Amino acid sequence: MMHILAVDDDPVILDLLKGSLTEEKNYQLTCAASAEEALDIVRESPRLFDCFLVDIMLPGVDGIEMCEMIRACAAYRSTPILMMTASREAGLMQRAFFAGATDYISKPLEGVELGARINSAGLLNASLLREREAQHTLGELTALVKVRFDEPFKLDTPGMSNLLEMENHLLRLQTGCYAMNLFSIEAQGMKAAHNTVSAPAFRNAIEQLAEITLDSLNGFAAHVAYVGSGRFLGLTIGRRRLDLNKLRRSMSEDLARNWDEETSQIATPPKVRIDSVGNQRYWSGLSASEKLRETSIKPEPFKESVEEEEINLFAKFEHYVDARD
Repeated sequence: MMHILAVDDDPVILDLLKGSLTEEKNYQLTCAASAEEALDIVRESPRLFDCFLVDIMLPGVDGIEMCEMIRACAAYRSTPILMMTASREAGLMQRAFFAGATDYISKPLEGVELGARINSAGLLNASLLREREAQHTLGELTALVKVRFDEPFKLDTPGMSNLLEMENHLLRLQTGCYAMNLFSIEAQGMKAAHNTVSAPAFRNAIEQLAEITLDSLNGFAAHVAYVGSGRFLGLTIGRRRLDLNKLRRSMSEDLARNWDEETSQIATPPKVRIDSVGNQRYWSGLSASEKLRETSIKPEPFKESVEEEEINLFAKFEHYVDARD
């Protein structure tokens, strides 16, 4: 049974949805009259929702803001969100898609179209579930395989993207310039760790970093990808500026509190360096995509010498331990 949360301040619309999305048709519908009420329901629900129907023009927190808040939650970063709107304003729907909307339904709602869109959302949700299960199985099969340090392997972390997905998202944007925050996050010392810990432990360390990165970006509809070499690239779209110093402090505090030494085989959490990618504030989809691609492959000054120094330090430490034993 598909669990749906519908949000609209118009009781007529909610009544129409209740009449269309019935348990006999394999739907379990929960309704809310505002984004605030809906978010409370999401927080308190013991079961995850499979789909959201959200009116764009809500009082208080509007539908687009609610969409951003849903996407900021790790459990709902890929759940279908269908926006309901009577507006024909192209810019409005563009904002909704930036916020993470999957599709939209025009008002007045029409039964056949509503059913078709909901069914499509159901198929998408089932496909995502199968993909997650397949990734889990693949992860078990490849857990012991040693990866190159510079390899951008796929992470089993909900909400993480990859560079190709980010580029595709940017290239689908309509022609124009958008306010964006492009940034890079590097965990220092990971080259030495890669050479000394087991393959599963290194994967676990990177996945811990990915999870802490996404948690620290809570509140932003961010896209983040692991690009290898202990580095992540990310972007947010919107006028809200991303405070990189605040992000670094948040990540450092989270790493200090929650770093799992046992699964990572790394005694102390790595320090993170966070930099802005490019000096400009406004980007086209194409220019942002090209800049991220360039940043992902361009070696950083002095990085190799620093990595060699780290490796030598680890080697000296191991020699010292062996000598004492």
